Amino acid sequence: MTDLVDGRVRHAAGALPPEQPIETGRYLDALRRSKLLIAAIILLLTSTVFLVSTALPKTYRATAKIVVGDAADPLQTGDEASLERRLATITALLETRETMRRARRRVPGATVAAFGDKVSSSVDPAANIINVVATDASARRAARIANAVAVTFVADQRAAERRRLNRARATLQAALDELEGKRGVQVATERASIRERLTDLNVAATNRAELELAEAARPPTTPYAPRPLRNSLFAFFAAGFIAALVVLARAQLKPRVTNTRELGRLLELPVLTEVPHVRRGLGHRPQTVSSVEYEAYQTLQASIRRKLPPTSQRIVLVTSALHGEGKTEVTAALGLVLSQAGLRTWLVSADMRWPKLHELFDVEQTPGLAEVLAGRRNGGSERIFELSAARSGSGLLHVLASGRTPRDPAQLLSSDALDSFFDEVRQSEYDYVLLDGPPLLGLVDSQVLAQRVDGVLIVCRPDRQTPQTALEMRELLDRLEVDALGLAIVGARGSTHVYLPG
Repeated sequence: MTDLVDGRVRHAAGALPPEQPIETGRYLDALRRSKLLIAAIILLLTSTVFLVSTALPKTYRATAKIVVGDAADPLQTGDEASLERRLATITALLETRETMRRARRRVPGATVAAFGDKVSSSVDPAANIINVVATDASARRAARIANAVAVTFVADQRAAERRRLNRARATLQAALDELEGKRGVQVATERASIRERLTDLNVAATNRAELELAEAARPPTTPYAPRPLRNSLFAFFAAGFIAALVVLARAQLKPRVTNTRELGRLLELPVLTEVPHVRRGLGHRPQTVSSVEYEAYQTLQASIRRKLPPTSQRIVLVTSALHGEGKTEVTAALGLVLSQAGLRTWLVSADMRWPKLHELFDVEQTPGLAEVLAGRRNGGSERIFELSAARSGSGLLHVLASGRTPRDPAQLLSSDALDSFFDEVRQSEYDYVLLDGPPLLGLVDSQVLAQRVDGVLIVCRPDRQTPQTALEMRELLDRLEVDALGLAIVGARGSTHVYLPG
């Protein structure tokens, strides 16, 4: 049983808490988010194995086959255990040092130690066949070594069998000689039995041997090792498994923010909208968004207008905690939606480190904000509005590019020229001025801009945020004492596209 006490769930004595569900979605997101890392690990390990396998010296394997016959063994009785012991005995004898010593005489320059390292034997489970396998850097030499061992072993076993038969024949003949001259039925029976056994031994000696060379080894046409393609295939699957373990371990040691609600709680900011993230083709236009994106931006512009009514000019800085969270795309689409609502909107690319806004609107990068600030710092008096490019038929949307990247963007933004820039902007007739600023964390650029605007819109992608990053962002916003309007979350996916007129 459980009780609710002070808003917390307590379990009754002796009761176990319910098992926590496995966060499969979190791990799947981690794998999807790290697909480039996984691909890099797989490519690196697979290519390394392929190159190493290709560079290794080639080794050839040749096999000679020895058949185990029926002579002098209990095969006829069907005793499988005895047969297995017999085959195991033969394979053990085949790999003895004495066999290798005799076989090396058939291969010039070979040593007993080298033979022992290059030769192995095995029993074919489907037949009474013993495989004699030899490996060597030369295909011909591998076949020669296998044949030398097989032929030597078969010859030695045949010689040993002949000696055994000769001893058995001599013993029986001696017993038969002892019965010579004796009379009686029992003696006659014993003499007939000995003669029958002698006949069997003679037949066994003349008909066939127990071991025969069934197939001689031939020089192989392809190397046994290395096999780059096979090794690369195994390495591919092994690298995929290793890469997945690395990604999951990293996700466990360095957890990401799991959802929008958690991100809003960590930053202590309201979520104004959730903008779907849609993959774009090369050369896409910012006016083309999906239907769900369009609804998200409509919600965002309504939230901005509610927090900052266009009763007077409003300057909003659009930024993010980290680079690559989609702030520029959000700035462009938000400006389009505001201009469609009949509000005069000016987009300013204040990100001089990673400028991208001019590419979305196909605007020349120079002259831009950098030239304006540099000119003001040097005493120039040209009006900045002449550098803007109209982007809508009604003339409600204008864009100012970032200009040529200065050596020190932070120094340029920290100069008095920035205050002069904002003074002129506030005298303009625009309802909203949206600044596409650089990331906040680690850079002073956006921190300088944030202290001069009416509100800051934070763009976040939860799959790129960590709890530590979110807390650092929250502390920075508190330290700057800026008016953070809320969060625009980028991360969902859309499908159907519509065209935003204008």
